[in-house]
Amino acid sequence: MPGEYWTDEQINSLLQQIVIEQKPLPQLYVSGKSTAAINNQRRRLKEAGLLQQAFTGRKLVPWSICELRQLEKLTREYGFSAAFIAQLQLIPGRSRYAISKMIGRHGLGDPAVRERARAARRLTEEQRHALEDFLRHEGRLQSCAQVAGQWGLAEQTVNAYRRRLGVALSWQEARSSQEYCRYQKMRRRLFQEALEERWAQWRTQREQRLRALRSQLNASPKPPARRRCQECGEDWFAMRDFFYVAVRQRGTSKRSSMSRTCRLCRSVQRAHSKARAGNVSLAA
Repeated sequence: MPGEYWTDEQINSLLQQIVIEQKPLPQLYVSGKSTAAINNQRRRLKEAGLLQQAFTGRKLVPWSICELRQLEKLTREYGFSAAFIAQLQLIPGRSRYAISKMIGRHGLGDPAVRERARAARRLTEEQRHALEDFLRHEGRLQSCAQVAGQWGLAEQTVNAYRRRLGVALSWQEARSSQEYCRYQKMRRRLFQEALEERWAQWRTQREQRLRALRSQLNASPKPPARRRCQECGEDWFAMRDFFYVAVRQRGTSKRSSMSRTCRLCRSVQRAHSKARAGNVSLAA
């Protein structure tokens, strides 16, 4: 529904403030008119040539087809954000906000990020003051994850509020929280599982490599001397590739002895010994 028409007195007051007093938009005031109405009337007066170059306005440059295609390629194929595109000036002359607005209009960018932005919680002024008071007092030593869970916010949002208020957790405070300790335990467990998986893959590849080498030596015209493992009973070759060799030196004399257990069985024995040692330490 359109508002009331501008009177001559209101227009003359606006012209006085723009042309004579050179006031910017935030300082313009006309009784009964909002800032948006004043801005629209200022634009109409500029188009009518009544502002005498006192206000030129912002020149809008429409997006070209090439710019839109470049934006679509950068967002869909490379997954670049508006801030990254603007920082590197991949679309010259376009600000971060202009790129972000155009991404939203054309439905570009990461769908998960757009959905997360729509679902983000916006605090009212009263809720913001309550959160700031909570961070200064009751939640002063709580982790960002705990505060975010209580208030339904993202951890980054809570961290930003803390930095703004100057109540960010110190290095010691952040690492003494229960949340941080649980996180470190989870990281240690995941690292241990990944390490064990890598070692299992390495042992499997080593076994395949040794068996392939044994097949090649069996097919050779003059294979080396054979040696049987006393644990698994398989026949291998008396070589360092299949058995460990210990060298003992006394003075100038050296003595070497070859193990009777192949490398594969020795690896299994060491794994069992470490497991037993770990169980003993846990029981103690």
